[in-house]
Amino acid sequence: MPAKTRDSGTFDAATLLESLVDGVGVVDAAGEIVWMSGRLAGQTPEVMRRFADICRDVVRDAKSQRPSHLRRFRSGTKTFEVAISKLVVEGQSDHTVATLVNVTPRQRLFDRIEQVDNAGDLMLNLDAVIVNPLNVAERLKLLESRVEQALRELFAASNYQVRLLDRKTRVLELVLHRGIAPLPIGQQMRADIDGAGITGYVASTGQSYLCKDPANDPRYRSGLPNCRCSLTTPLLLHDRVVGTINLESGDPRAFEEEDQFLLELYGRYVAMALNILDMLIVERYTTNQRITGSVQEEIAIPVRTLRESLESLRGNMSNTSAGMLALGQMEDCVATLEKRLQNATEGFKGVLGVDRISVAGSQQPKLAGRRVLVVDDEAGIREAIVTILSQQGAVVTSFDKGEPALLALEEAKNKNAPFELVLSDVRLPDRNGYEIFRATKAIDTETPVILMTGFGYDPNHSIVRSSQEGLHCFLFKPFQAQQLLDEACKAIVTPPPAGL
Repeated sequence: MPAKTRDSGTFDAATLLESLVDGVGVVDAAGEIVWMSGRLAGQTPEVMRRFADICRDVVRDAKSQRPSHLRRFRSGTKTFEVAISKLVVEGQSDHTVATLVNVTPRQRLFDRIEQVDNAGDLMLNLDAVIVNPLNVAERLKLLESRVEQALRELFAASNYQVRLLDRKTRVLELVLHRGIAPLPIGQQMRADIDGAGITGYVASTGQSYLCKDPANDPRYRSGLPNCRCSLTTPLLLHDRVVGTINLESGDPRAFEEEDQFLLELYGRYVAMALNILDMLIVERYTTNQRITGSVQEEIAIPVRTLRESLESLRGNMSNTSAGMLALGQMEDCVATLEKRLQNATEGFKGVLGVDRISVAGSQQPKLAGRRVLVVDDEAGIREAIVTILSQQGAVVTSFDKGEPALLALEEAKNKNAPFELVLSDVRLPDRNGYEIFRATKAIDTETPVILMTGFGYDPNHSIVRSSQEGLHCFLFKPFQAQQLLDEACKAIVTPPPAGL
């Protein structure tokens, strides 16, 4: 492909264009570059060939009547943009003049935006067939896997934290994390401009924060050991801050302004996905509550009628021992029916099948003498669990709040008699299940923990976080008493106390 170099006396405009673009050339109908600027001559033969071919194709495209054309092509790792116009010169026909611009950075940004959109679409593809059978922990585990994959592929990041903002308390609850250690037990992160670190600042202002020198940034609070670069952006849902996402790296050049923009975009997808999952969880929770109310209303009248009939029968029955015994058995049956219906419809307050656990027939030697801690603010379920485990010979200590339970854990450790099993609700008045879990593991990593929640409702996402760190299992209320015994026995793997 022959080419002619610039004739400064013929094309004076090239002097100006030379400083603005990466090449200027004139191409005839056969695809020959009849003139080119110095910068175009400095391109690779592949780039010049593609440049000339595009200009030739525009000349031959009889269908297009546009006076100018804009085309793109890739050569190796670079992307170029060619702006083409027909050249009108007396005595010359079918010539074009075109400029060449290297748009690689812009195209790279477009490509990364497309990757973010694709990752976001995948995360929001919460197909009912896949999601509905999953409980809350499994749903969040699915979301976590997709978030982790996207952060690794889009930002080469393996250390991150995702926090959700409690609108009432302004506390930033940890939901998903990898690599970055959680805060110590009892410490909380709040949305605040001052004194709450970078994450608190981002949650409070809604502005992302790129920290390239954590060692000298007064807002940075320790997270990843030897962190050299940190990027934190808000999770925005309809322009309302619902949480934060934080990336950290030991590479000081790990994140740039482009990553900041893209993480802001990706954060919107994360916010939408978490919101969808929360709505699904709340829907399930409230639906069960509505069903509970409906069932209670439906059974109230027939049960009341049955009891009135028994009272009437008692008044008309001759006072014989056999008749009174039969009547008493019928009344006991009605009482049992009422109790079981109440347990079954209490939902997150219920333990099912308590009366079917026979003290003599269901003894679990593995539980005899075991020290067990139970934490639940619902008196009914707490007392039921204490009764079930105590019948098996366990030594049970119970609390209705998290703080005294944490103190009991520490005191038992100091007495060299730590608890051998801990059962805790995830939603306590002053703490959450994850804090109970972490405190237990801080004392003895081998102590098993079982968390409980009603209908999968886990506002602090304790189950997911604890599952990542060794949670034995979780029970969704209402659960069967036998299930509780089975899981307690599975959890305890240490030898029984001496003498038992």
